[in-house]
This record gives sequence, C-alpha cells and structure tokens, in this order.
Amino acid sequence: MNENSPVNVTGDLPEKGKTSEITVSGGNNSFVAHADTVKNNITVMLNDPRSRHGGNRSPIPLNTDFYHLFVMGDETYEGTYFLVPKDRALTEYTNDTLKEKYGSLSPETIKELLQFPALFAAENRFDGIVNKTKDAYFGLVNDIKIQDNGTKVYFTILQTIPQQLLNEQCFEFGIVGNGKSPFELYRTHWALKQIDLIEALQRVGVRIFW
Repeated sequence: MNENSPVNVTGDLPEKGKTSEITVSGGNNSFVAHADTVKNNITVMLNDPRSRHGGNRSPIPLNTDFYHLFVMGDETYEGTYFLVPKDRALTEYTNDTLKEKYGSLSPETIKELLQFPALFAAENRFDGIVNKTKDAYFGLVNDIKIQDNGTKVYFTILQTIPQQLLNEQCFEFGIVGNGKSPFELYRTHWALKQIDLIEALQRVGVRIFW
C-alpha cells in the first residue's frame, strides 16, 4: 500500500497541559497531539507525505464532538481519494441540524468538516454474511472538492479497525440499524455523526494512539 496504509503507533491521549509525539513508519509522517482545557479538541501535526525530509509540517485541529462515516461500495481505501455521489453526500443518516449546517459544502463549512475524524468502510454484503476479516479504517479527511461527477474526498488512514466491530457495536457509533442489522452499512453514503468517535472506539476496546 502507499503512504496512506494503516499504521500502528504507541502512546496514550496526553494529559492536560502535556504534549506527546508519535512517529509512524511510511511516508516519513510524524504526529504531535496535545490536550488543553477543552476535552474534545486535539491538534495533530501532519508532515506532507510527499516530502522526503519530513518537512512542511502543519497543524491539523480536530474536533471530536462529531465524526464522518463513509460507506463506499467496494472501496479499499488504498488510494488518496474517492468519490461520493452528490445525492449521497451528507443527505442520509445525518440529523437535520447537521444537514442544514454542513450540507451546502460551502468553503466555510468544508473548513469545519476537515476538523472531524472519520471512519471509512465498504458496504456490507447483502446476503447477510459478514466477512469477519474485512477491515474498516480510522483516519482523517484532508480535503473536499466539489466536482461535476461527485464529491471528491482526500483522506489519510491512521489505523485499521475490524468492520465486524462496527456491525456488532453500531449503537455506540450512531450507525442506524434495527437492533439486529446495521442497515446503514449496506448503502454507499457519507454521513456526519454527533458522537465522539475516539471515546466510542475506546468504549468498545479499540485503543486509538496519538
């Protein structure tokens, strides 16, 4: 895989007033995170993966009060971007308040959307059989471009997560289902969830390291 391949890192969320740094292999990427007085704000320092010398480091502020959920057909997330159909971009499985605020995808709202972490998944199979080795991913949205043929989403993968976990713990992630089947995961779309994704992952036993 390319520089967006899943990576394993070590460390815990930093304590208030402290800063921690983690370095990951692949693409000479480095991340620095800190926690201040607001619990749900994290700053990630991301190096430009195209830089051979690890330069062009820039801060990425994250707001973990919300998260993106991308469910994209048979997408394997091995590239640097994917296309969301325009009629599936923040139009489904998103509460009305968030649709009204962010659905326009104006330059101002896109700037805010880039601050939210993301889950990336492929569609579940319609025969009801879940491949337990199938992966979903935790990561970041780098940029969003509006095109004639869809909404182009550039992304970075930070960690691999078993997709079976999303099926079993759909309530924790706000994924719509009927209690037995997370039917939201059977449809290509991009939704925005008013849930702290980091906290939800930790509750179900996934350790996210910054």
